[in-house]
Amino acid sequence: MALSDSFTKLWKDSRFRGKLQAIFVDEAHCVDEWSGDEFRPLYRQLNTLRNYTGQEVPFVACTATCSSKTFDVIWETLGFGHRPFWGLDIGSRRHNLTYLTR
Repeated sequence: MALSDSFTKLWKDSRFRGKLQAIFVDEAHCVDEWSGDEFRPLYRQLNTLRNYTGQEVPFVACTATCSSKTFDVIWETLGFGHRPFWGLDIGSRRHNLTYLTR
């Protein structure tokens, strides 16, 4: 949706960009999981939004399920290496959950 033709027109509108405070990518692990050649290939192109936002608009990637490999893919795909970065990793261990395999 963010890379559709109608959104591209919106990104080019300076009034819209002037009001934009941040871009959030929820379920960011999908950038790695769903960005294959056939299913959701546009996930790999989300970094092109930076062409419209400039340096001043922060990108935020949110996920509760992120391995080290997936983190690296998100980092590279969304271009975090080119800007200041702040991260929070609270781990994935949840004491109120039980994992069962049958």
